[in-house]
Amino acid sequence: MGTKQLRISDAEQIKSRAATFLGKKINIVLLDNTVVFGQLQEVNSNEILLLNMRMKKAKYPFSSIAELYIDSVA
Repeated sequence: MGTKQLRISDAEQIKSRAATFLGKKINIVLLDNTVVFGQLQEVNSNEILLLNMRMKKAKYPFSSIAELYIDSVA
């Protein structure tokens, strides 16, 4: 069984499609090439709220996100 990866790197597509991943585990690549992993909790017009693996909530403004990707079973 393989894994399929959906990658979104266009800023406008990230804003418009982020809400479709609510409740799912996602990876976020920030502009400084840091990768953050966690469950997507909330999306608003300026930022997203992620619950990381330490159960801490963190907000990431769309202006700091370079790419968003999600793994799924193929």
